[in-house]
Amino acid sequence: MFKKILKDHNIESKEIPFATGRSDLIVSMGQGDRILGLTGHMDTVSVGPLSDWKSNPFVLTDLEGKLFGRGTSDMKGGLVALIIALIELKDEGVELDGQIRLIATGGEETGQVGSSSLLGHHLISDMDALIVAEPSRLSNPKSGKSTQFAIFAQNGVLDYEVISKGKSAHSSIPDLGINAIDNLHEYMNQQKKYFDNVAQINDSVLGKVIPVNSIISGGEQVNSVPAYAKLITKVRTTTIVNANRIISDLEDMIMELNRVADNNLELNVLRQLDPVVTSKDSPIIQLVSLYGQAFFKQKIALETVAGTTDAATFISENDQMDIVQIGPGNDTSHMANEYIGKQDFLDYIDFIKKIIVTYLNDSLVKDI
Repeated sequence: MFKKILKDHNIESKEIPFATGRSDLIVSMGQGDRILGLTGHMDTVSVGPLSDWKSNPFVLTDLEGKLFGRGTSDMKGGLVALIIALIELKDEGVELDGQIRLIATGGEETGQVGSSSLLGHHLISDMDALIVAEPSRLSNPKSGKSTQFAIFAQNGVLDYEVISKGKSAHSSIPDLGINAIDNLHEYMNQQKKYFDNVAQINDSVLGKVIPVNSIISGGEQVNSVPAYAKLITKVRTTTIVNANRIISDLEDMIMELNRVADNNLELNVLRQLDPVVTSKDSPIIQLVSLYGQAFFKQKIALETVAGTTDAATFISENDQMDIVQIGPGNDTSHMANEYIGKQDFLDYIDFIKKIIVTYLNDSLVKDI
């Protein structure tokens, strides 16, 4: 659909498949050495129970100045706004002293598989800056107004599993077996002490690491000593306490535990993304602060978040580009009755157009 709409306005785009029947969409406009990237994802989370919705979540519904529907906030509203901004710039014949590269990804909500598939396609390595149109507003039901902010830093991600292997035996003679759950429990006690210690280390930008034990499983039946158990943990990392440090420390811990007879533990890294941090003095952050106040009629606070976006994948190919997250979506993302403010959406289109034109004009950017 996006590809056809863009073509109707003489804007070429291309699809890059990443799975059967699924593709990322790439749009390029303008000429020049400076390249500004724009990105958003096309997928959404499930709607949950339909009975929780006051309107059809699959139909865009305009109620009292709010556009309801699954994905309106996270983040088809932001992505559609980016596309409309490009169409309007094209239709208005605006000259761009540089290039715009829009990257619409799939699979962001399921491990950023779409963005990961773009690595190696030489679409990221030459970008000077990237705007991520993920939700960046806080709703205020009492006043009816929302607060716009921008994100200049996000925590990294480390997902890993720890597997405990034991030996099965009848529950009436447990001494003949090795209880994998008990051994995993001992590891978890040591892991908790470890994270309690590193949580005292405060990163000046990203704060403290945030560990969460997400999944635990083990055993097969009540009448047997469990021969297998597994823990999956997610950690929001910082620049100081990064994934490599944590992995090394946990591997040392497991090595020490495995010196004890009957312990057989192993650690497997499932996913690792570095933190994303951009200087508040960078040109793109300064432009967002300047024009955000003008278009949204409020001072734009610069924030950090523990959550991650496709930007965390992209920096593995280009850790020199400046990145800012700012979008018209709000904190109703993933909820029933998700919505985006209609005026917030319209204001964001004009805001992005101004950012694009100004960023690609070297003389204006240098003046900031």
